[in-house]
Amino acid sequence: MMASMLDLNSLKGCLNSALAVRVNLNPISNPLLGRMDFETVDILFRSRQTLLQILEAKGYNVTPYLRFGPFEIETMASGTKEVSLRMDLERSIEKEGAPSKCRVEYAIPRVKNRLSGFLNKLLETDSGEPAIDPLTTEVIVITLEAIGDSFTAAALNLWNKQKLRISFFDANTIVSNPLNHVLVPKHEFFPESKHAEFLKANYIKSKYTLPVIKFHDDMIGRILGLVPGDIVKITRPSPQAGEYILYRICNV
Repeated sequence: MMASMLDLNSLKGCLNSALAVRVNLNPISNPLLGRMDFETVDILFRSRQTLLQILEAKGYNVTPYLRFGPFEIETMASGTKEVSLRMDLERSIEKEGAPSKCRVEYAIPRVKNRLSGFLNKLLETDSGEPAIDPLTTEVIVITLEAIGDSFTAAALNLWNKQKLRISFFDANTIVSNPLNHVLVPKHEFFPESKHAEFLKANYIKSKYTLPVIKFHDDMIGRILGLVPGDIVKITRPSPQAGEYILYRICNV
């Protein structure tokens, strides 16, 4: 019995050593990875899976990026670690009021202190020409730090100036899909073509009198890609009526 336990412990030790060598996670032996450890790899892996689920639900073709495992994080040891995880997706079916393409960028581990330079490099070519068409493409940036006011301000500034839809996410907050949480009701984007009819039917003079869902601050609104002026339909369970529907306007 004791011999079996020793053999099992030896096997575990060998596997752990092999995995550490395989993914080069030792911050001392691999300074390019900084302080990345197994937990960080797990967060990046799980958050990427969640993001692919979200994007697939929004109509994007995620098939080219489904073959992604923990070992792929090894590519981040190269000088192009952020580029190696980039994703460019297109919608399988066009959706009203939504971009047809999505660019997913990684800013690892942190980007707050270099946000301006990061966005300039992302949105402009070396010749100063636009690198992303705001009319056809939305941008998602994944990082490993809390998303605070500076990120919301940057997203709002780009929307106001260029009409670019950009959302920032801390990978730690999307290791599981917030849309699937038992306490989160069903949220649906309400097409702009239905706004006028909806307002008239409910005797509402302006859609801006609806309750507000905060632009970029609200996690669900950010996942849906809402921008100021968008309306979201929320369906909540009701013990009396079965379900209760309400509408919110995205605003700052």
